[in-house]
Amino acid sequence: MEGQKISTLIEAMAADFLLLDRREIDIPAAGSFLNILEKIGTEAQALSLEAAVRVVRGLVHLLEKTVMDEVRDKEKGFAVFERGLSLLQEIVGEGARGGVWGNEAAIAAFEGELGDLTNYRPPSADAADAADAADGGEGGETPVAEGRILPDHHDEGLLRDFITESLEYIEQIEVNILNLEQSPEDKDYINAVFRPFHSIKGVAGFLNLDIVRNLAHSLENLLDGARNDRIKVTPPVIDVILDGADALKTLIGRVREEMEGRAEPSPLPELGELLERIGQLLRGEVVEPPAKLIGEILVDDGLISKEALKKGLKVVEEEPGKKIGEALIGQKLATPKQVSRALRKQAEQVTDVSTIRVDTRKLDDMIDMVGELVITQAMIQQDISNQLAADRNLMRDISQLFRITSALQRISMSLRMIPIKQSFQRMARLVRDLAREKGKVVSVELIGEETEIDRNMVDEIYNPLVHLVRNAVDHGLETPEERLRAGKTEGGLIQLKAYHRGGNIVIEIADDGRGLDREKIIKKARSQGLVGENEALTDQEVYRLIFSPGLSTAEKITDVSGRGVGMDVVKQAVDKLRGKIEIETLPGKGTTFITSFPLTMAIIDGMIVRVAGQRYILPTTAIRQALRPAREACSHVVGKGEMINVMGRLLPLIRLDELFAAATHRKDPWESIVVVMEGDGRTKAVMVDEILGKAEVVIKSLGEGFKNIKGIAGGAILGDGQVGLIIDAEGLFNLSEGWH
Repeated sequence: MEGQKISTLIEAMAADFLLLDRREIDIPAAGSFLNILEKIGTEAQALSLEAAVRVVRGLVHLLEKTVMDEVRDKEKGFAVFERGLSLLQEIVGEGARGGVWGNEAAIAAFEGELGDLTNYRPPSADAADAADAADGGEGGETPVAEGRILPDHHDEGLLRDFITESLEYIEQIEVNILNLEQSPEDKDYINAVFRPFHSIKGVAGFLNLDIVRNLAHSLENLLDGARNDRIKVTPPVIDVILDGADALKTLIGRVREEMEGRAEPSPLPELGELLERIGQLLRGEVVEPPAKLIGEILVDDGLISKEALKKGLKVVEEEPGKKIGEALIGQKLATPKQVSRALRKQAEQVTDVSTIRVDTRKLDDMIDMVGELVITQAMIQQDISNQLAADRNLMRDISQLFRITSALQRISMSLRMIPIKQSFQRMARLVRDLAREKGKVVSVELIGEETEIDRNMVDEIYNPLVHLVRNAVDHGLETPEERLRAGKTEGGLIQLKAYHRGGNIVIEIADDGRGLDREKIIKKARSQGLVGENEALTDQEVYRLIFSPGLSTAEKITDVSGRGVGMDVVKQAVDKLRGKIEIETLPGKGTTFITSFPLTMAIIDGMIVRVAGQRYILPTTAIRQALRPAREACSHVVGKGEMINVMGRLLPLIRLDELFAAATHRKDPWESIVVVMEGDGRTKAVMVDEILGKAEVVIKSLGEGFKNIKGIAGGAILGDGQVGLIIDAEGLFNLSEGWH
């Protein structure tokens, strides 16, 4: 429908204006409003709504003067801005009904109020167009000293805010671009990258930073094409966006240096080639990122001088067919290792969505280990062929092979590790947005951002962690008024912490809010029939009740901090990743959720056991102890089956051979070994015939036909080439309860 787009823009702006702090307009809000007004003005021109164009010009003028702190009466300024928005709504509404706005007096009154506030003079149409160009519109230029970005006249306070906000926006772009790589068709991710560029463009134009504005505007156009399905998000598009973000970061750093009066500011980035690549993508042309030449890489890395490169190029000219690397090595201007690394760096410049950047030191270590592996293999072959003293030498060489293989495995796994910083930053942004929505004051503290995690797990852990963060802000933290009444500071704190412990990554999400209420949780659980009236529970057992689906689906438990809502989903997601979740809480002080996940989903530490001639692998993370029970410790309980008394606690006994229909050779528990396992808050005893040892195994899928077998998490190829089944503790417990 004609005019629908402009109506939507005006309504969105009016809604945002109502939520604005009436004491001041911050730079991000100003940038957003300026961008929307620019679009409204463009749409109004296209629809020949000259009255709307006049109001837009007045609103832009008022907004600029307000942010520049040139409007003394802030309250009146907001009132005039609100009247301008109402005028726009009326003008566009009249146009949608087919009428023509004829209330010239209303516009004149609006412009008169602007004149009283800011000495505003309504320009003619031609003069307005010229003023728009001078104010940083398309093709307009603001005079700056040669070689400088800053205009001669600028507000230092506004610039500092712009620098801080823009660098945060660029961090958001860098975080969200990873999501866009994985899901290039997802409009939410495209918008998440589009909005930061949009905001940078608006504020940069307002501050007359034309070079920054124009680059951000070009990148915004590219992403707008992706939003409207005119451009497909491909690896070259991702590369251009990342290069554009890097260029913006350099430009903003240069703004800071000029503002601080640095004598020799950083050089400006070369934007011509980048803008041409953006233009090619907008025109639908295929763009490949330019790969630097070997000589350029060596010079950029400071390994050779420009003069040395010229000498090498001269040799190449004189000896056709010789490559620059050969020439540099032959003239002893570069070493073979330097040229090799430059070649590797050149190859890494063009990446696709399945690649990640890797520290070259890790690659060097892996290459060295592979070399050692080849050498040791040759030694083994030599010893096998040489029968004299073969046994002693062979055992020595096999030991060396094992050491090298283990080192190679560790290094190769480390290549998939990336810092958790990006995930933390995404959650920090979530906290800010949710706090604003809920009217709370919340700060975020990030600890251990450089802690590394398997890249394959990043997306898997994100959803449960986000749910915990949302609960912490939404229900864990009190409102500012409640916190002040409780003697706390007005603002709450969310702390995200990551660290390695053993073979796991531990992520803690803590708040200093109201904490969990033990009595209300147990009262609710009893009303749902989850706990018996006279059943005694420890604090931890009570707090773990919030993960029960029954507790979270009946109603929203706002009187129990709301922690029950959806927490069963969090628990399921953590269990799926072979992780654990613990709770620490103090009423009135806050709550900490401690989640731990294996560093990688590909390898597991396990205990290999034999049952009825079959071998199984029990995850060591689920094992609490192994013992041979005494005869008197074994008993039968009516309705519960076989039980084992372990240190005064009766535990149900699980027989693997019966559950998995193995060749049953029923034995008594005191003639076997019992492994005490824990999972999903339950503890049970698993009876096995023999413990064969401990091993680190690679998890293999059992295929589509066997992937949903209860109690089995997968398979692993053992040292003799046979397959052992990996036990899933939670699934095994559920299966055994169904069996009984």
